[in-house]
Amino acid sequence: MNRPYVICHMLQSIDGKIAGGFFREKETTKLAKIYSEISTNYDGDAIIYGKTTALELFSLTHLNKSSNITYNLTDHVYQKENKKWLVVIDLKGEIAWDSSIYKNRRLQDKNLIVILSEAISNQYLELLKKLNISYLFAGKKEISLKVALEKLYDLCSIKKLLLQGGGITNKFFIEEDLIDELSLVVSPVVSGESNQPNLFEDCKDYLGNVFDLKQSDLLNKSGLYLKYIRK
Repeated sequence: MNRPYVICHMLQSIDGKIAGGFFREKETTKLAKIYSEISTNYDGDAIIYGKTTALELFSLTHLNKSSNITYNLTDHVYQKENKKWLVVIDLKGEIAWDSSIYKNRRLQDKNLIVILSEAISNQYLELLKKLNISYLFAGKKEISLKVALEKLYDLCSIKKLLLQGGGITNKFFIEEDLIDELSLVVSPVVSGESNQPNLFEDCKDYLGNVFDLKQSDLLNKSGLYLKYIRK
């Protein structure tokens, strides 16, 4: 199977949290700039987010799902110029996209593509088309990440993909053994917030994935950068 090389690139607390109060600490704020620089230097063809992360980053809301199921299950790819991609996984088509998204700096140099299951209404697909948002189908009721990655490779020429959460999406990738590299910026702050997501959230079984440490750097005297490659 041809698929993108997947790099899970995240900023986390010492105890593995990827959201919450530790982001307000000055130590984390300084490291966030380095995190962004590393992300830029990777020069990936695309960044991929889960639904929850996309809702937070774009300040959008949930959509009331229509019961009018579609029978037109053809992938739709709209690509303006030679821009890179921002990919969002949205199983049931629950994100209420609108034209305001194009004011967001994250989309200034990227085309937007949504990964869907087949349980989607015609109405929702028409909304995506109207907004020039591409979409790919990757399963009937559940999304197959392997199918999604293969389509992203073949239809969008995505060879290098930066996975940037959230914790549930990261978990799905690690469970299917689809993460080739871990790139972690660790803030010297302990979160302790049980209601905030972990790097890999809601894992009930032992995963057993093993990575080799390839790089470790001290950042701002107390932060860390860790790069792991899958064995």
